[in-house]
Amino acid sequence: MADSTARDRRPGRPREDRATSAAIAATLDLVAENGIGGMTTDAVAARAGVSKATMYRRWPSKDALLVDAVGSLVSEIAVPDTGTLREDVRLLLRRAVRLYADSRPEKLIPELVSEMRRNPDLADAVRSGFLAQRRAALAEILERARARGELRDDIDRELALDLLGGVIYYRFLITGGPLDDALADSLTEALLHGIAVPSPRNTRKGSR
Repeated sequence: MADSTARDRRPGRPREDRATSAAIAATLDLVAENGIGGMTTDAVAARAGVSKATMYRRWPSKDALLVDAVGSLVSEIAVPDTGTLREDVRLLLRRAVRLYADSRPEKLIPELVSEMRRNPDLADAVRSGFLAQRRAALAEILERARARGELRDDIDRELALDLLGGVIYYRFLITGGPLDDALADSLTEALLHGIAVPSPRNTRKGSR
């Protein structure tokens, strides 16, 4: 009986995973096409070919769906572990600029920022959800660097985390300047001057 039950349950998760992936993709597409105001859970269900019951079981609100959709983009930026602060930061920033140069974040992130100002519940969900998870992952880079003796003892960790993404977001949302490897490399050097322990290892120019 136990074996039969296990066999019966195996196909369930792949179907759920496919439904989730389809719904997330549909959400991103609909926001890009119509903005957040024009995206509804029912429209996502229709576009994704997922039942409304499945949608509302997985995401009880539109905000929850939107947070997961945006979080799926941010999660694509893998946190490196190369053994040095310089290379971790450089690779992280290179991956970030490439992601934000993509068309989906280009359309979605400004919509999200605008909606967060009007919708405190959404803002709280974003900050306590994928942003908190993302910052925790980025903090690993700093903690590893601290353990290796590469990080200054007097730095403000929260400020350092803001700096890791703040410049890219500012260029992405405000100035419209290029998002490329040159930006990532220049930003890496500027950040290291502020947070790294001065030493030949940390002050020499990083490899390109």
